[in-house]
Amino acid sequence: MIRKLLFIFFFIFFSQNILAYDYNYSSDEVSIKLKFDERKISEIKFEFVKDNQKYFGIIDYSNEEININLNTNTITFDEFKKFFPKPQKNKKLNKKINFNWEIAELFISDEYSLYSNKLNFTYNEGFELLTFYDSKKDFEFSILPNLNGDKQLYLSARNAGQFFYAQKITKNMIGGALIGKGNFRRFDDYDLIIKVKDFSVNKESKFYNLIFTSRLLDIFSILQNKQDEFNYLEVPIHKKGNVFNFDHAIMLGGTVAFSFKGEAIPSQKTASVNGTYGPLYLFEKNFQNVPFLKELFGKNIEESLIAADFKVLKNGNKTDFIFNPLSVLTPGKTRNFFDIWE
Repeated sequence: MIRKLLFIFFFIFFSQNILAYDYNYSSDEVSIKLKFDERKISEIKFEFVKDNQKYFGIIDYSNEEININLNTNTITFDEFKKFFPKPQKNKKLNKKINFNWEIAELFISDEYSLYSNKLNFTYNEGFELLTFYDSKKDFEFSILPNLNGDKQLYLSARNAGQFFYAQKITKNMIGGALIGKGNFRRFDDYDLIIKVKDFSVNKESKFYNLIFTSRLLDIFSILQNKQDEFNYLEVPIHKKGNVFNFDHAIMLGGTVAFSFKGEAIPSQKTASVNGTYGPLYLFEKNFQNVPFLKELFGKNIEESLIAADFKVLKNGNKTDFIFNPLSVLTPGKTRNFFDIWE
């Protein structure tokens, strides 16, 4: 299918007067119709079939713009990402491009799909704006210009777990409502703060034992058998090239607080995460205003009277978890969550 699309979109930039008459090509899997006006292409219609699914579209040329309309019945998220437009700047292109893609079903996983999706993209000697959403607004993504000329990045998902699964970040988050906001410079250079509320962690995950151990003192979650449930996650992300960096990230659940930082390179399937968790964070927080106890407990979310350090290293399909039990009783006022592994 990639070769067929490359053949089709070659004509987007085709303006030579080699042909001066309408042209049709058809086979069992693909058909293309070219329409000319004064020895220049004015319209391209195309259809092709892959895995018994039909794709069709129209490319319309005018003096100032190229309008591309693509319709797809069903497509997987992995296939969708291959054709997701990511241009930067092209000074040779003297026409504005408006790209519209409608997808009946975007297949995320065996349990989850997005329906009646619309992708809109505008390019004019450089990327201008992008919007994507489904009919129920289960997922929204946009990059829009601000008044000062910068671009704002925004995303939301009603099922954060499926969002992270689609992005191949993790398959171990279940549910949760996600909101993300940030500043966009390029597709490989942006800042984004992701926040997730009310989610749980897969009990079959490799790191669940770490989470379970951290909540042994969380009496309320133990009584309700909810050690896998969390209230809040916040991750500040900076992407530069193929590298994702995150710092001062936090995750709260019951009386437990996790804090971590690290780096991930998805293209190389590598990641390194350093962190600390406080199993009595909420307990300590409730007593921070008591004069005598205030000196014992940490003064912010990155400090804790009782805390332990951990490290996660990923290389390919291998993931190692390192736990430092000697850090458990380090006083909160002399430690900081982010200084442990320096």
